Amino acid sequence: MKKKELHIPELKMQAGVLDTPAGYKIAFKEFAGIKSIKDIVIIVPATGVKQSYYFKFADFLRNNGYVIFTFDYGGIGESRKYGTLKGFRTSATAWAKNDLEAVIRFATGKYPGLSLVLIGHSIGGQLIGLAPSSVQARQVIIVAAQNGYWKFWKGGARWRMLFNWYFLFPVITKIFGYFPGKLLGAMEDLPSGMVAEWRKWCTTPDYFFSDYDRESLFFDKIRGELTVYSIADDDFAPEEAVDWLAGRYKGMSMNRKHLVPADFGMDKIGHFGMFRSTHKDSFWNMMLVDMEQEDNMVK
Repeated sequence: MKKKELHIPELKMQAGVLDTPAGYKIAFKEFAGIKSIKDIVIIVPATGVKQSYYFKFADFLRNNGYVIFTFDYGGIGESRKYGTLKGFRTSATAWAKNDLEAVIRFATGKYPGLSLVLIGHSIGGQLIGLAPSSVQARQVIIVAAQNGYWKFWKGGARWRMLFNWYFLFPVITKIFGYFPGKLLGAMEDLPSGMVAEWRKWCTTPDYFFSDYDRESLFFDKIRGELTVYSIADDDFAPEEAVDWLAGRYKGMSMNRKHLVPADFGMDKIGHFGMFRSTHKDSFWNMMLVDMEQEDNMVK
């Protein structure tokens, strides 16, 4: 039986705001309408990365027949409350079980009958497994998503991670009441509760898996295809750490890809490169092919 396709008037991008169970609002964008919609795609951002970073990629997917939702976590980008993070209460867990969960429920409620694809970048690929409604996904794509435990890094990078988690993040966050990522030129500012929880995870070998019982985790309850990308020159997601996280999606069949810049005639890709528009003809098309192959299998 052929899967239902939904026809709506052409629409490039529409902004919206969701009220969440945690009591704060999050901003989202919807990209849809160039032609028949194949699936719902939700892009789950990396830590301290605004949804706008993914807009061009989202529009590329829109032009290929998908409806895409991007969003800012609580305290990030357009979701930042009152212009200050001091006193704003959220956590990394809330980003999954509250923010991402709210977006999944809204998107699937608006387009019932369509399949769901989740694309998680870095921490986004981790948080997917904490959101209850992620079990609706027919496919999960994780890009540079890893176990953040500092001992996965080698050499000087290991010492940098040790410095980050035992000094930089806790001390600077205590001084400012939030982590001033923009001031340090590293990322967006981060809420203090999120930083505290993230730091705990990154100093624990089992990452957040030590914090939850099996009923609170959804990694092994998601079925379908898991596509996993790691990148050889990625300073933030070592290949071994990516494999560790991918192995927690136990109920999914895995399509594993490790990208080496030289194989694509490039000097570097890095942690963020796959979502840059300069790679539209390489990595974006690669992800599109992976999505459409699995979509055809579902049909």
